[in-house]
Amino acid sequence: MTQLYQSDFLNIHTADELLIQEWTGKQLTVDHFKRELKNFLWLFKKSRLKGVLWLQERFTLDIPNELHDWIEKNILEPQYKFGLRRLAFTIPKDQEAHISIIDSFNKVNSVMQPRYFVCRDKAIRLLLEGDFPKEKEDINYEINRSIDATQITLEVHHRQLPHAIRHLDKLKEQFQFRINHTEKFEQLTLRELEILKAICRGDVNREIAERLFLSESTVATHRKSIVKKLGIKSSNDWHQFGSAFL
Repeated sequence: MTQLYQSDFLNIHTADELLIQEWTGKQLTVDHFKRELKNFLWLFKKSRLKGVLWLQERFTLDIPNELHDWIEKNILEPQYKFGLRRLAFTIPKDQEAHISIIDSFNKVNSVMQPRYFVCRDKAIRLLLEGDFPKEKEDINYEINRSIDATQITLEVHHRQLPHAIRHLDKLKEQFQFRINHTEKFEQLTLRELEILKAICRGDVNREIAERLFLSESTVATHRKSIVKKLGIKSSNDWHQFGSAFL
């Protein structure tokens, strides 16, 4: 192993025909990040090794969207032109940092598509042993049930990870909303529940009245009761109850 570069933010060395970079964990600014990437690119062009591995465990910068094009044009495209095809990252502990790294490639349709690994040894083996295997775009999940809880393990292609996490965060919010408002929801009568479903579909009082064979004034009365019981104050409240309970 040969040390090529060391700073407060980044260490770079070579090992087994690989150029390996590791962030030190010191908090980066955008200017620091850009400067270190330029230093890395200069060393990459000089060394022309078989592959590149970024050790990102201590990487914490949330890469801003406006930097994506700069990274593509000034760092990734020059690497590609110099022949780099084997690029791998280990996964940062910070989830937002990991998503921002993925986005920096995906949002500009980058010429480079790295692989991501939890284990650095596995990343090194794959970089050295040959071409990267084709990655599956399928979403797979496994359910493990126990007496107290059910665990779901989700396997998703890294390109879909930001999208998947956003949906999971939304689902988490819905679960929390359901927990916080179950007592209110259970106050509704069956008729009020029917009308709530219709309102959440976007039906107006006249349409609800015709479907349920009620007068519009009766529907309006039920609507007022629902608003009072659930504490509805805006159209977004209707949407939240519909998403969480219906």
